[in-house]
Amino acid sequence: MTNKIKPVSFVPRFFGAFGQFFKYMGSGDYAARCQTVGQGEQFAFEVEPKVITEEVEVIREIEVAAPALDSVNTDGAHQLLQLLQQEARFIDFIQESIDDYSDADVGAASRQIHAGCAKVLKQHFTIDVVSMDVVNTAVENSRVEVPSGYDAKQIKLEGRLEGDGPYTGTLIHPGWKVTETRLPKITNTDSLNILAPAEIEV
Repeated sequence: MTNKIKPVSFVPRFFGAFGQFFKYMGSGDYAARCQTVGQGEQFAFEVEPKVITEEVEVIREIEVAAPALDSVNTDGAHQLLQLLQQEARFIDFIQESIDDYSDADVGAASRQIHAGCAKVLKQHFTIDVVSMDVVNTAVENSRVEVPSGYDAKQIKLEGRLEGDGPYTGTLIHPGWKVTETRLPKITNTDSLNILAPAEIEV
């Protein structure tokens, strides 16, 4: 909403003109303002307010709820830890502080542990990328296309999401999933929590 200047009648204009004359002559700044008004410029309160509209990008975050488990089967976890300890002495390495060892010593030990862990995974699991349709043989930092209706549990999109897809982005990590498990079958699970027995030489 704008304000309008009320017109001044003749008599106030007549007497006011004398005062304005001397004020005009005495102030260059005032004279410049009078010239601006004389050219038809409007005061700020006379101008209609300008409405500015701007499109704002909406960043949509997709949260995937963690699966709720009624119960937890620890047998498979204990069995896997046993295998990692047998082949790679994984528990020994993790449980021991490496603060007093040099980087060269830690690196040498890590090479052996890496080989043992890799052996366990290859023997007892088949592991593949999470989404063959999207990732397939794509390498990291390459461009891939994610279709509409993708599985948010297998693919995590990062950045600004607009619309419902498809999306094109840079592959940061291919993700992993287990497609086959081949853990040894056991009949007695009473001692599975014993990851490695104490060894005593007599």
